Amino acid sequence: MQYQAYPFVLNEAETHYKFESIGKRGVIEKAISFSKLSIDIYNLALLDFDPVTQNYIDDSVTDNGDMPEIMATVIAVILNYLNEHPARRIVLTGNSKSRNRLYQIAIGKVWEVVQEDLQILGFNGVEWLTFEPNGSFESFLIARKFLIS
Repeated sequence: MQYQAYPFVLNEAETHYKFESIGKRGVIEKAISFSKLSIDIYNLALLDFDPVTQNYIDDSVTDNGDMPEIMATVIAVILNYLNEHPARRIVLTGNSKSRNRLYQIAIGKVWEVVQEDLQILGFNGVEWLTFEPNGSFESFLIARKFLIS
């Protein structure tokens, strides 16, 4: 990916990775969390910190003008997470068609680099297929290559 990921840190409770979005609306605290769906499958959520409620939320549109850097950060966190937890699989689904499209584009940009180590499947509404950069998918399943057959 041609864009630089933001620096990120795993919080003390090890519940999410925190980073800062820096753009036209200033500095916005963001996080990426992984929540267990089944024994070895975890959902990835991209979150914004809401200073009013003091909670992380997943339904905001930040529009900070740095989406390429955010998507580079999501990919970097996925790679870090799978290095720490190589037997886990990650499900990535946007909360809108446009967010899914951004995920599709971000994965497509790193596909050449990560395909040796990662297996990425895309769900097309009917079945899981091997990821193709020009495909159209509703969800993505990402794992170390040896876990998905």
